[in-house]
Amino acid sequence: MEVKEQLVERLPPIIDIGPERQLFLDEVLIEGMDRVSRCVHQPERHPDNPILAAEHPWECQRILYADVIHDPDEDQYGLWYSSYDQDAKESVLLYARSDDGVHFERPELDLVEYEGSRRNNRLPTPAGFAHDKTVICDRRAEDPARRYKMVYYSVGGVGVAWSPDGLRWTAHDQNPVIRPTGDGSQCPFWDERLGRWVMYVRPDGRHTRRHWRNHGVPYDGSVFPTRRVGRSESLDFETWLHIDEVLTPDQRDGAGTEFYYMLVLPYQCGYVGFLNVYHEWTGDPAALDGANYTLDTQLTFSRDGISWTRVCDRQLFLGCVPEAWDEKRIYVDEVIVRDDELLVYYRGSNIPHVGISNTVGTTHNGRLLQGDALGLARLRPDGFVSVDAGAREGNLTTRPLRFAGRNLSVNAAAGGGSLQVEAVTLYGAPIPGFTRADCTPIDSDSTDHVVRWKGGNLDPAGQPVRLRFFLRQSSLYSFQVG
Repeated sequence: MEVKEQLVERLPPIIDIGPERQLFLDEVLIEGMDRVSRCVHQPERHPDNPILAAEHPWECQRILYADVIHDPDEDQYGLWYSSYDQDAKESVLLYARSDDGVHFERPELDLVEYEGSRRNNRLPTPAGFAHDKTVICDRRAEDPARRYKMVYYSVGGVGVAWSPDGLRWTAHDQNPVIRPTGDGSQCPFWDERLGRWVMYVRPDGRHTRRHWRNHGVPYDGSVFPTRRVGRSESLDFETWLHIDEVLTPDQRDGAGTEFYYMLVLPYQCGYVGFLNVYHEWTGDPAALDGANYTLDTQLTFSRDGISWTRVCDRQLFLGCVPEAWDEKRIYVDEVIVRDDELLVYYRGSNIPHVGISNTVGTTHNGRLLQGDALGLARLRPDGFVSVDAGAREGNLTTRPLRFAGRNLSVNAAAGGGSLQVEAVTLYGAPIPGFTRADCTPIDSDSTDHVVRWKGGNLDPAGQPVRLRFFLRQSSLYSFQVG
């Protein structure tokens, strides 16, 4: 009995997977890698960026928090964006629309008067509205008056509002629904896995107002409190649980690094986080020319929405481009999943995060400093991270997996190289008919390669199986057993 118990203790843990595509944003499924490496892929920026910039006086020089919603019934894209009117000292809300998600038009809505005219695309704002907001479409809503939902910073907390059409909004009479919180964008969504609403928001408590000195250079950025990421849940979108802190900068991030906010996308086998990292004070003495007050985006990943992994050793997902319109600040605000690609909408500017309103429209080193505008970048499906091999062959072996499906497919770029898969038992023995020699090599680029063996389809009969991927001059993004 003692020998048997020792043997059981030595068996590796078995991981149950479903029909979702399995990505490599963390190492949970990976038992070993030999001569391969994981790499974050940056999305490809649209050549016409920025795709939307403030052009009219009622847009107040900057496009702030932007939300893009695709309506599959109309096959149209709606854009809700905010700005701040310095003269009126108030936040404003605006709407645009597009047939392709790239070229947006500003409809004359006739809803809000600006300088004696209603010929603009401004929307009425709900009570207590601040420009730090997020708009979503709730296709589950039983009440048509609440089909569109909004969360926004309001009175030191988060307020919520509803709309039947996304244009006319009614604020909840019990706002704020969570308090206290910091400002910054909130990220709410209905979590199908949990059967409840989840919202990521900036917790309050240690975040205080900054005090600046000459031209925006702080006394000591290292002692300032930290922006970070919290999480709350709700069953009805009105009553929310206490905010739990889930992600905060650590020692490795360095003093002066903060997490401005994080967009979270439920995706396939988990949750992908687009973490907008604020490098407030790096010690660079050149406030406008150096790295101080800049923002870029890293990836995070979670399998439960609570415990988060900084992907691939904190590699950059979307960074600033020197001498471009998005040279100093990047914020990923929306990601739309299409069958053939992911659309990544982000805001950018060539002005650091200091004294922005007073700097827009001025010049620095001969360059015009521009307010925030909206950019677009594209990524292949599952294209966040790949497992790569060069000319020298490498391999990746998964931990023991248990699944119900029989058909294995992979998302891989193997043009000019090759990829093969071998199925092995819990104890590492190749399964007859499903060895590497039995696998037809994959040597092209596709998001849905079907893996073919001489043995036919996998039939594990409830027994755990390890998958061993052999790669040469190729990239593996995901696999799926369906």
